[in-house]
Amino acid sequence: MKSAEHVYEAQDSLLVEFADTETTDVSPEALAAMVAEAMRVKRCVVSIPVDDRVVELCAARAEAFGEVHIGEKTAIVEYSDARDKMFAVLALNGKTIGVVQVSGPRLGRQFDEHDLKLLRILGTFVTRSVEADRLEKLVASPFAQATIKRSSDQTIGDIVAQSVQNPSQLSKMLARSFYREMTRAGFDFGQIIGAATEIISELASNVRKHTDRKQRRAG
Repeated sequence: MKSAEHVYEAQDSLLVEFADTETTDVSPEALAAMVAEAMRVKRCVVSIPVDDRVVELCAARAEAFGEVHIGEKTAIVEYSDARDKMFAVLALNGKTIGVVQVSGPRLGRQFDEHDLKLLRILGTFVTRSVEADRLEKLVASPFAQATIKRSSDQTIGDIVAQSVQNPSQLSKMLARSFYREMTRAGFDFGQIIGAATEIISELASNVRKHTDRKQRRAG
């Protein structure tokens, strides 16, 4: 029992240390370095974003002992009983956006179930850091700043905090503002429809390209 209590105390300490770390660099490399230090491992890799191959491979296991190999054309998961490597899926609103992998536990020990759980929790911090940074950059634009000021008395921090939990909130707000701005600028209904159609066309083009890439890989 004392051993288990010691493990949980160590995990709590690591989580507090990781959460309190302040950094303006949220690149995959910087986040990987933070996870590696927090978990006392020799190597950590954060892969963001990942394509559908990795999403499908990791659909069955959110975390596991082993390694995800990501190549240009192929991706495989290699499970291991050695427990010197492990990975966890980075998910946002139920969608896989990346993978965090660690290897080489220090002091010659093996990873255990507590380490696996800790990696998953740290992965959540990584995901939120990436999403918060993306939203902060988005709301820093003059268009978004004006939208937020007109929509409510909330601060930028409030908007970002809420949008991390529900990213669609900010996108809907910007869409409504886009419509109002075009109306104020004197565009008629047909011209606004034309602008919206152009956006939809761009989305359709991206979907076609994505589908073509999947078909080429399958072939």
